[in-house]
Amino acid sequence: MSGSLLQVLSLYTPYLSLSYLQALVPPVIDTIGLALGAMFIAFALSVPVAIADALKLPGARLVLLALTAFRSIPELTLAIFCVILFGVGPGAGLVALALYYAAATTRMFSDIVRTAPSGPLDALRATGASRLQIALFGLLPLTQADLLTYGAYEFESALRASIVVGAVGGGGLGSELVGSIAVLDFHRVATQILVLVAVIAAFDALAVQLRRHPRWLLLTAPFGLVAVVAYSPRLLAFDHAMDVFSQMLPPEITSDGLAHLPERLLETLWMALAGTGGAVVVAMVAGPASARNLAPAWLAIPLRRLMELLRTVPEIVWGLILILMVGVGPTAGAWALGLHSAGSLSRLFAESLENAPRRPQAAIAQTGASPLQVFAFATAPLALGPIAAHAVFRLEWNLRMATVLGLIGAGGIGQALYEAQQLMFYRQMVAYILITWALIAPLEQLGQSFRQRRGLLRAAVA
Repeated sequence: MSGSLLQVLSLYTPYLSLSYLQALVPPVIDTIGLALGAMFIAFALSVPVAIADALKLPGARLVLLALTAFRSIPELTLAIFCVILFGVGPGAGLVALALYYAAATTRMFSDIVRTAPSGPLDALRATGASRLQIALFGLLPLTQADLLTYGAYEFESALRASIVVGAVGGGGLGSELVGSIAVLDFHRVATQILVLVAVIAAFDALAVQLRRHPRWLLLTAPFGLVAVVAYSPRLLAFDHAMDVFSQMLPPEITSDGLAHLPERLLETLWMALAGTGGAVVVAMVAGPASARNLAPAWLAIPLRRLMELLRTVPEIVWGLILILMVGVGPTAGAWALGLHSAGSLSRLFAESLENAPRRPQAAIAQTGASPLQVFAFATAPLALGPIAAHAVFRLEWNLRMATVLGLIGAGGIGQALYEAQQLMFYRQMVAYILITWALIAPLEQLGQSFRQRRGLLRAAVA
């Protein structure tokens, strides 16, 4: 194994010449612009829908269910649909990312808003406040820190997702990276990954300041709007798209595909469960050890950088590296999901602990409790709601990403979907998309029911 590891690492020696780094500046700008524009659209939709869901306004639940359908479609497939409709280029990438992350942030924002403590909300109700006032002066202020935390995380995810979108010509650094992978130029791949790490590290530092000064977040809105205008689609190939879409119906699956379907479904589930389970175990240790309010700087900062590296490298890139070491199959996929998820959940767990209300912690500390007792009886219980929501949501996310890893030979339903796409068997492709949706939707419903039964999601507004 050590020899294999050294051989793999030797393939990933980066180019550090100034001329090559300068050549990466335009695709980096495109990547940031696509992420900014997509997340501007996503946030503009997700916050009102999350509030409407908490207020139990008519139609809010229907919108959430509709967005769930987009979340169940792998990013690559959604990008292909957008390229068919809008042509190759950043316009298709912007639409694909906006649709995908509008769905993801709306679901998670709704869950986070429902974790708001009931006490302050009851106090507002006692004053005769309307539902809208309870939302604006109770729900949003009480959950603001976690909303900003997850919003920053989703922006990073959008930066990484540009790689998948770039696989079908969505533009940005993703197109460069996919091109380098296609010609097996791993030295360029390593350089591009390091640049992506640097970009996300810079954003991580910015996100810390935004959480300390939430009003500064409004300053990013003009940049997002400019990005939407700059990268919006310039072409609408409606006739071509309708012709292609007509070839996708009705969905069908061959007898051979049907015979192998149980095995592929089990491989997909195993990858998601194994990767998420391992990541949760790591994050339960690394999260508190990297939380700024719990761990010393000499431990928290290096650990955050390590977790940052794990989550910055996309799952599909981890998969490529691991396949060179352990071969094709779901084992490489599970490890890829686990490594990436460990970095993501460690960061989210740490920031959930940092965002826990200070007054209950201070009250217990004043009784003479040790730091460990304060953590066990105040900090951890107060952060349990967001932590559980992040863990369950990550399992849902990994189930979708397990289908994307089929692109590189990790098996599962994703490999069948990718093969159908490559061979232009559109009816089979749609059938596998529907099967993927049928696999993910019940898991999401089970996760929602679990959070409600455990009391992690409260009825925010009666």
